[in-house]
Amino acid sequence: MSETFHDSTVTRDVDTAEAKLQATYASIVLGTDPHTNGLRYAEEVHGENRFVVARHLFDGDVECAAELPFFTVASVVGSYLWRTGGEEGDLSQGPAIFQPGRRLDASVSHADVSAVSITLESLAATAAAQFGDGVTMRFDSALPVTRALGEHWLAVARLARQTALTEAFENDLVRASIYRQLAIATIEAFPLTGDHQARRTTVASRAVAFKRAVSYIDDHASLPITVDDIATAAGTTVPELDRAFDMHLPYTADQYLHSVRLSAAHRDLREGKTDVHGGVAAVAARWGFVDVDAFEAHYRFRFGTSPEQTLGC
Repeated sequence: MSETFHDSTVTRDVDTAEAKLQATYASIVLGTDPHTNGLRYAEEVHGENRFVVARHLFDGDVECAAELPFFTVASVVGSYLWRTGGEEGDLSQGPAIFQPGRRLDASVSHADVSAVSITLESLAATAAAQFGDGVTMRFDSALPVTRALGEHWLAVARLARQTALTEAFENDLVRASIYRQLAIATIEAFPLTGDHQARRTTVASRAVAFKRAVSYIDDHASLPITVDDIATAAGTTVPELDRAFDMHLPYTADQYLHSVRLSAAHRDLREGKTDVHGGVAAVAARWGFVDVDAFEAHYRFRFGTSPEQTLGC
């Protein structure tokens, strides 16, 4: 996984503000003479190679123009009037998506702007995983498909921003989960070019398959089930099952099964459910871990202690 980066700035110098914005968004230019408006600018930026979560505060009035290198979804408290791709709107009325290759012009006044940016390559890969190859990575409009979907995107973005301010953001798995939630929320909230009805049907069917698969795994983890069994129980194929899990979790059905079994073994060890002479090996075998050494390595990585220590507690 990539390393994280964090940055924060407070300045009244317009050139510094512009340079900081360019460091995040590449080609962006502030208005010709914003000095007369007494601009004060502050920002907080957190990210990694797939996405950036940012907050920009404009205390004053400024015009800006940008050619963004990635997809950026923004919302605002204050005034932010935008124009892009033949559309225009008011960001205070709801989130909007700004796309690579489309010029963005904005009039900003005393605004607290929250923005999430996702690279073209990352979002395209996520869209292909959900809907198959050949997805056109463009959106027909900057506006959400429905108000409810826009509100959902805002909720996901708020959680991402809150997490970015904590130590949990340094965890690779946490960031993978945040990225997936942001990417899926973006793909669902805004009108991706193509057959919208077919995509909605696909998303709905994968949600059903995911719920069925999770229920089946939870109920049958103690049995010698495989990913083929899980797919059959979920009423789908293995590739579709992988896509269903990819929509909801940062790991596969097989990895989820492994996690459930590891948690069950941990519970048994904690409760002392072993044979008289079996010990750790018996618990490992009960939950499908034939290689005891591998089981112990996975266990120590997951729980920070050895199975023997748990059993002896």
